[in-house]
Amino acid sequence: MAEKQLRKSDLVKNWLLGYSSETCYNYERLQALGNANAFIPIIKRLYEPDQYAEEISKYMNFFNTEPSYMGTVIHGITAAMEEKRANDGDITIDEILSVRSALMGPLAGIGDVVSQSIVYPILAGVCIQLALAGNYAGPILFEVIYKIIMLTLGYNMYMMGYKQGKSAIITFLKTGVLNRMLDLVSIVGLMVVGSMAVNNITYNLSLIGWEVQNEIGSVAFNLQETVLDALLPGILPLALVLGVRELLKKRTKPTTIILLMFVLAFITVGLGALCGAY
Repeated sequence: MAEKQLRKSDLVKNWLLGYSSETCYNYERLQALGNANAFIPIIKRLYEPDQYAEEISKYMNFFNTEPSYMGTVIHGITAAMEEKRANDGDITIDEILSVRSALMGPLAGIGDVVSQSIVYPILAGVCIQLALAGNYAGPILFEVIYKIIMLTLGYNMYMMGYKQGKSAIITFLKTGVLNRMLDLVSIVGLMVVGSMAVNNITYNLSLIGWEVQNEIGSVAFNLQETVLDALLPGILPLALVLGVRELLKKRTKPTTIILLMFVLAFITVGLGALCGAY
């Protein structure tokens, strides 16, 4: 009996279909239905038609991970295990499901850090500055570069999982190399976010000031210029950013935070008008 082997086209289809895993998202099995659909090319290549239903049904178990950047490695490992199982039967269905369940949590955490805490803020920070400067390329570059990074990393992680199997990613996680790399890149991401806060968030109390006149002369007082800027320029935008951060950590609703910003703005303008009246 000839050995069954997956073609490159089967692997590419499996990888690409994996990006649609959340299009059939549901709160009972999360990404299960989308993953079952993604593995149809693999099952069709390795098994007989009368086995399709049984082999696909095992992917209807609960599954949830980061689907775009790092989570694709799980699909590559699964494809390799399916290929080995179809040829010699040494791997059982329970072993495939166990590996998937064991890896989906760690890869979800790492993938979310890469996509949401590193790639997204750094790239958005650069492209937002272009857009604010009136450059139409800002949003276009963001969309194009973001997809290029996502597809390049996702493809290579998938192929690494397929070629090297489950032992590769387990070793990769145990050594801690990945965590150190993520820490370094996260620092860069925080620097970009910090520079965005400095350049794009403005809040000052220059409206609050008055002038006192007497026989000797006049003395002008401005809360922003004579007090806050003298202590630490930019202290108010910094306080505003940190305040919003604390509210988000306490799970305050974004709409509530927006309303608080409006109230703060009205109070500031009101104080300025009061000082101007006197």
